[in-house]
Amino acid sequence: MLASEFGKRLRALREQRGLTQRQLAERLEAQVPQISRYEAGGIMPNAETLVALSDVLRVGLDELVLGRDGARPVAPIRDVRLLERMQELEKLDRRFRDTAIAVIDAIVVQGNNEAVSTRLGKRR
Repeated sequence: MLASEFGKRLRALREQRGLTQRQLAERLEAQVPQISRYEAGGIMPNAETLVALSDVLRVGLDELVLGRDGARPVAPIRDVRLLERMQELEKLDRRFRDTAIAVIDAIVVQGNNEAVSTRLGKRR
């Protein structure tokens, strides 16, 4: 019963977070069939995997394992404009969210590269 209920919660949380089984498996360094077995309620993950799932899905262990509303808050976005945009993006179709994530990834990479270049330039 615990494994079955856990599996349902895991799938719901994964889908709410916009992740495929493959994406979740990659973040956990696991195999897709393992995620599928968890979601089917066939087996329960070990403690180390539960902690990793909790981190990846940004949910407390109580909520993940037992379905209790967790006390672990999601990391806040302090910039109000950014928070509003993220909330609007969550309402859109998955393909638009995926495009936005790709654009954000590119901006983060560019910003990190510029920061490294600036630091290296100051050392010379």
